[in-house]
Amino acid sequence: MATTDKPTDNKEGALQTLLEYQAILDNASLGITFTRDRAFLHCNERFSEMFGWTSKELIGQPTSIAYPSLEDYQDLGDIAEQTLGTGKRMDIELLMKRRDGSTFWCRMMANAIDPHDHSKGTIFITEDITERRAASDAIRQLLLEQQAILANAHIGIAFVKQDRIITCNQHLEQIYGYQPDELINASFSKLLQTVDSFEPELEIASDIAKGGSFIREVRQKKKDGTLFWCSITANLVDQSALENGAVWLLDDISERKQAQDSLMQARLELELRVQQRTAELANSNLQLQHEIQVRQLAEEHIRHLANHDALTGLPNRRLLEDRLEHALGHARRNQNMVAVKFIDLDRFKEVNDKLGHRIGDILLQTVANRLRSLLREIDTISRIGGDEFILVLTDMSSEQHVLETAEKILHSLSQPYFIEQHTLSTTPSIGIAIYPQDGDNPEQLMSRADIAMYQVKKKGRKGYHLFREGDQA
Repeated sequence: MATTDKPTDNKEGALQTLLEYQAILDNASLGITFTRDRAFLHCNERFSEMFGWTSKELIGQPTSIAYPSLEDYQDLGDIAEQTLGTGKRMDIELLMKRRDGSTFWCRMMANAIDPHDHSKGTIFITEDITERRAASDAIRQLLLEQQAILANAHIGIAFVKQDRIITCNQHLEQIYGYQPDELINASFSKLLQTVDSFEPELEIASDIAKGGSFIREVRQKKKDGTLFWCSITANLVDQSALENGAVWLLDDISERKQAQDSLMQARLELELRVQQRTAELANSNLQLQHEIQVRQLAEEHIRHLANHDALTGLPNRRLLEDRLEHALGHARRNQNMVAVKFIDLDRFKEVNDKLGHRIGDILLQTVANRLRSLLREIDTISRIGGDEFILVLTDMSSEQHVLETAEKILHSLSQPYFIEQHTLSTTPSIGIAIYPQDGDNPEQLMSRADIAMYQVKKKGRKGYHLFREGDQA
């Protein structure tokens, strides 16, 4: 009996092994196929799904059906013959064709069963890399666009981190008289050592900490020692982390300075001649100029006060409604979304009651600065009174985009505030209304954003809520 059962056992064991191998192939995340004489002999489920066929339908089919054209098929055949014939593995990215005629990017890896005998067949492993290629192409295009901007900018641009020039454009090298790439990794502070020397990182940190921008006009020195006037502007990559570096803009303004000096000299000479001829007329003219300047400043100040919050400098309700009206008009023309966010600071009254209105005012100014750093220039931030802010976000692509922005605002405004040796904590309650689904005019959108904000308050504060029809009840 033992001798009779043994072949059966071997046969069953081989069948079991074959089934296990098939299960492994069908559950693999990559497409796997075995070809011989340029025809499909076997493939796993992933391979057939990738090309839009069933496994049985592919068996016996010529491998050329998976290629966009006969020329593409022949080109790959030439590459495969040169690579696989030497015993190497072929690894290539190319366009392949599905059953319905559509194409997709595919990474193909192949190994010959026997490099010296092609008749024994070839194993192909394939991966659909269409999304990865699209992402890579998008990144490459963005990089090319940024490089083009830097290359064609008529102003020197440098990215500096920890006093080292990480990258700069050609115009900056030309301004200072250096060869291409000669400034890369050079000390930025040494480059700026001039007659009017200063310490760039310390001064930019000081200016940014005061809530201002870093702008200087100083005399600089070229590589050959020539002095020139330079306008220098800097912006931190991260307002809260100096170590993350800054973008510096530098421009040779020598001609402008010379013109200003010439103009100033001509003006002085003219004033001297006028004074010599008639001192009374000169004094009257100076008085008139002064009055005009005072009036212009007063008018500008009045216009600013009429449209901006005196404490934070943000647009007030009047300017907010005007900008929201424009944003809605733009959205109607371009079929985009506009998000209106109503923000109320939780427990802000406790800060005023415990520490006084001065500390409360500083906190409101700090909140305004954080909001400015989070949003784009095309967006509008408005303080409409007390601790209430309204944001208008234009050109929003989707509701998810709106929620992602709300999450960033929630996280930023929930961080501690360090004001005059006080560590303060406040969180935002954010109500959101979206055009066109929640309304088509400023009053309706702001009202519904306000209603949505109160839903956050009811749930315990610190959060955001999209307006829903049931909220009005």
